[in-house]
Amino acid sequence: MTQTLSATIEVQPIKTLLSTLEKLSEEAIYEFSPSGLRIRVVCAQKFKMADIWLKPDAFKTYECPETIKIGVVNDRIKDITKTLTSKDILTFDYTTDTEGISKFALEANGMRRVVKLLRLEYMNEVSTIPEFSYSYSLTTSSKEVRDYLKALGKTMAFDAILRRSEGKSVLVWRSKNDDEPIEWSPDTSSDDSERDLTASEVSSTTYTTSEVLAAVGATLRKQPMTLQGGQSVPLRAEWTPHDGFRVITLVANRE
Repeated sequence: MTQTLSATIEVQPIKTLLSTLEKLSEEAIYEFSPSGLRIRVVCAQKFKMADIWLKPDAFKTYECPETIKIGVVNDRIKDITKTLTSKDILTFDYTTDTEGISKFALEANGMRRVVKLLRLEYMNEVSTIPEFSYSYSLTTSSKEVRDYLKALGKTMAFDAILRRSEGKSVLVWRSKNDDEPIEWSPDTSSDDSERDLTASEVSSTTYTTSEVLAAVGATLRKQPMTLQGGQSVPLRAEWTPHDGFRVITLVANRE
């Protein structure tokens, strides 16, 4: 029997990973390689997508000398992690026996589960995340973003507006209900190192509230995140929920 993957990791990063994925897709292609675990996924409606990367230093131990791509139903992993606490350790291993049969297994607290793998040829593989020309970049608290989106309630959409005021760039998110609009404008005038806005040109683009909230809903507490947008381009969000763990999500703009 040949073992081509052996890794251990604290449970909390995996719970964060699953929380991010469950808002996008029930299944995903997990790509293990010497550079870590990479998952790129797009939702069925193609409204939002994510590029998730757990680098080797996100794991307690990590050995993977070659690239392995496996199709996994995310709930199969959640079946194990939902019973564990943040201090527990989860083990991944991928082995191939003498007959060429490969198995992917999880183990924690004496429980071991062999995960039935999906056939990759029937899955929607995302090779890269598209790049766009963004006219602004905002670094702020993820809690501010979540709080605003939750405050919109049943409001279907909002405008992300970048304008110039008194020689300065100002970003405003404004709900698409003219009678009682709800606005959020991060204060970037202070010396707050966790809030920063850079911009090149004015823009106004509409996004669907529920899709944006789903894309950033797995952020934790007040951890910093970077938002990028512009005229008629998707909204891009990037954050680091744990050491060695990077998440990028894209949400399509409304026409």
